Amino acid sequence: MTETNCIEYKQSMPKDLDMVEQLGSGVPRILRVYSKECFVFGDSFTRMVFPLEGSEKTVEKTVEKTVEKIIKAIKENPEITINQLSKITGLTRRGVEWQIAKLKEQNKLKRIGPDRGGYWEVINEK
Repeated sequence: MTETNCIEYKQSMPKDLDMVEQLGSGVPRILRVYSKECFVFGDSFTRMVFPLEGSEKTVEKTVEKTVEKIIKAIKENPEITINQLSKITGLTRRGVEWQIAKLKEQNKLKRIGPDRGGYWEVINEK
């Protein structure tokens, strides 16, 4: 790129070209509350990621409730299917499979027999 076809960009250019109604104060106001680490700059975009206070606790509670729903449903019907668990929990089939895998890893759940014709066994915690 040569100097003759370069245009110096100045902050007021969008306003000067009637591309915006007014220049905002949003970014400086955001920076007063959040750190600069919240910004992600790409070649053609700027993304702001707002941290949510307490979101980790909410996720933990949601996962706990989901696990409780799965265990309760299995205790009530050991032959329950993944599709039925999906409807009960509101998770996708893959989400239920992931939760079940975690429960198996934690030795809280065991599959007895084949996928068709088998049943689930909840392993009692002591």
